[in-house]
Amino acid sequence: MYYYLHSLLLIQMQQEQLILCYCRTAAFFSVLIVLILISVLICIPITRVVYGESPLAPFSRQEINSAASNIIQLKGPSHIQTKTTYNQPLDKSASIQRVTYFSDGITLNATLWVGDGIKHDPSIYGVSIVTYGVLIDVDNNLATGKYGVDYQREIQWDNKTRTWNSAMFEYSSPTQFRTFDIRKNYTNFSKEDERYVLLPLNLDSMTSPNKFRVLYYAILIYNNSKTIVDLTSWIDIPPPQFTLLSLPSPIIITQGEQKDVGVQLKSNEEGIPRAVNYSPVQNSNVEVQFNPDRLNASTFGTAPAPFRIKVPSNAQVGHYAIPISLNISRGSTFPSKFINVANFNLPITTQNYITGNANLTISVIEPPTPGQRIKDFWDTYGSPISLVGAGFAGAFSTYIFDYLKFRKQKAK
Repeated sequence: MYYYLHSLLLIQMQQEQLILCYCRTAAFFSVLIVLILISVLICIPITRVVYGESPLAPFSRQEINSAASNIIQLKGPSHIQTKTTYNQPLDKSASIQRVTYFSDGITLNATLWVGDGIKHDPSIYGVSIVTYGVLIDVDNNLATGKYGVDYQREIQWDNKTRTWNSAMFEYSSPTQFRTFDIRKNYTNFSKEDERYVLLPLNLDSMTSPNKFRVLYYAILIYNNSKTIVDLTSWIDIPPPQFTLLSLPSPIIITQGEQKDVGVQLKSNEEGIPRAVNYSPVQNSNVEVQFNPDRLNASTFGTAPAPFRIKVPSNAQVGHYAIPISLNISRGSTFPSKFINVANFNLPITTQNYITGNANLTISVIEPPTPGQRIKDFWDTYGSPISLVGAGFAGAFSTYIFDYLKFRKQKAK
């Protein structure tokens, strides 16, 4: 009996050891599998799904050239508009000359390039207020927000604290707004004497629109003695796409031929853009000239722009997409009520120049053979010729019949 129990005990102990060994092995393999999965997940790029992320499609760097005529100078507390003089030290630092901007779909990064260096303490030069900002219209509706402006971001010099501050505003009406994203002692927008202002705009803070428009501005006030305001015109985000339309499309031209055509510039945005200048990229096989006979005309809106196309006799047959560089004038009107300056209530007309690119499509074909020329001539003029010929033959046969009839009667 003792040996029987002892054997059972040994068997039980062996079973427990086997179970323990199995559990240890299973745990080892479980940990190993987890480690392998972690390694795989680390190596695989993770695509983030962020709810509320802007649906705006990313776009590359764009540039606008702001016209000098957009600058407004107001005199003293009465704010009477006067001629721009640039006779004080920081005047040109409020002159926006260019704006470059791009987006990764989450942030609109803009740089305002101004005419003179930014001072970290403008009060030394008798300046009480300096602001650089952007107005945002997310719905293209003048009845919403403050005269169509839904959001505003501004970097402003505080003359009391001698610091620069940044803030965002949301407007529900001309009199109601909220302030958020306040940043005190904000200094990373420029460097001393540098001629630029960095003005990034977080799209998530303004409902992540996929299509909107912005207007950049600068304001400079010399202790109520003079005010300078500079505005760009409204800028479409994302940037518009341009195409060149012709009739026929594509333009068909034979080897050795020269042809004058009219080309219309179109945009995917509302309104007709006005091209200031076309600059065709010359091709060794096809020569494209813009406006060769009207050099004094610089703009074309609703009227087609004249192009002259020359194709040498040895040009390769086929389709050509000729790149055309565009310099386009875009203007808009801004309500002065938004600025809320006394004695200045006229709408502000602004103008920008933007660059773009489009392709002019041309098809080069071989000259027709003599037989093809005859066939084309007959296809075009055959019916009229046949009609005239039939009429002539009918008239001639009538004349012959009448003549024979007269001869017969005379013979009797």
